Amino acid sequence: MKRLLVIRWGALGDLIHASASVQALRQAYPELEVHWLTSPAYRNLVASFAGVDQVWTWGKEQGLWGLWRLAGQFRQLGVDAVINLHPSLKSILLTTLVMPRSSAVYHKEKLRSKGQAQRTMTRRHAVSDFYQPFQRLLPVLPDPLPAVPTLLPTQEQDPAPQKPNSAVWIGIIPGVGGKRSNRAWEKVAYVGLIEKLLAHNPEIQVLLVGGPDEAALVQQILDGLGKVLGSIGPRVQNLCGRYDILGTASVLAQCDVVVGGDTGPMHLAAATGVPVVGIYGPTALARTGPLAHGASRMLTPPEALACWPCEQADCPYTGEQQLACMRQITVDQVESAILAILQNPCPKRG
Repeated sequence: MKRLLVIRWGALGDLIHASASVQALRQAYPELEVHWLTSPAYRNLVASFAGVDQVWTWGKEQGLWGLWRLAGQFRQLGVDAVINLHPSLKSILLTTLVMPRSSAVYHKEKLRSKGQAQRTMTRRHAVSDFYQPFQRLLPVLPDPLPAVPTLLPTQEQDPAPQKPNSAVWIGIIPGVGGKRSNRAWEKVAYVGLIEKLLAHNPEIQVLLVGGPDEAALVQQILDGLGKVLGSIGPRVQNLCGRYDILGTASVLAQCDVVVGGDTGPMHLAAATGVPVVGIYGPTALARTGPLAHGASRMLTPPEALACWPCEQADCPYTGEQQLACMRQITVDQVESAILAILQNPCPKRG
């Protein structure tokens, strides 16, 4: 085999999880030429993955004709095998049109039970899940996966600010995307956390990080800070939507600690080697928790709360029970986790 095509359109966290498999592949097959097909928004991110030789993109606006043209280019290139990490009609059609000599498809490990019963079950992490089709196609790959997602953003390719030597940067990622809003910690909790952190140490600066879609959420948090914002304003920076993915990675890489829920930018931060504080409720930490710096802290609801993790897109409860998994992770718990990391700094991974 000379050329391998990997298909994964998105999303951010999944792309980062899948990147570890290519790192392992490159170590075992240094001569193999690896091509990756993704969405246009993720071109630069995938290009930064160790082991990827060339990045291809396809967007919905290109339609089926675009897929047909791509398939022709891959046939002309001489793609020998395809690993489809994003099984869908379009990716299956493309694989058929490429006519590789061999192929393998990713199948997500299904959730066998929910809530308290799941906590005692052995379940593959998403990083290991994505590794399965690589091992089926190339059986000499080592087991278990010898790599973790690693991203080393370069400073020259983005306008990210540089942290002053005396500053302590705490990155906060309050958004979780629009599809699974139940993974988000409450806005009022972030307001309380910021107030406590800034009162603790005058060198602390808070960076609110996210994409353009989080602009309204971050503004609500800033509004919640109210009167105190006048005195602490310079120590709180709203960076939402200001940088592309690699620019955001460069900002996160300079932070002393990053805080957030189960979302792509949290995995982006972990891949740069920064210690993270993860706030996990409805999603399973064993499955999607960031493979992070050793100093990182993962916070989950109390053991007595039997419904977590449920991995549902929306909380089925109402009233006081609604989103109890997230609300029962307190500001004091998150602050304590952050301060513990700051008080015992460790060298960043990588």
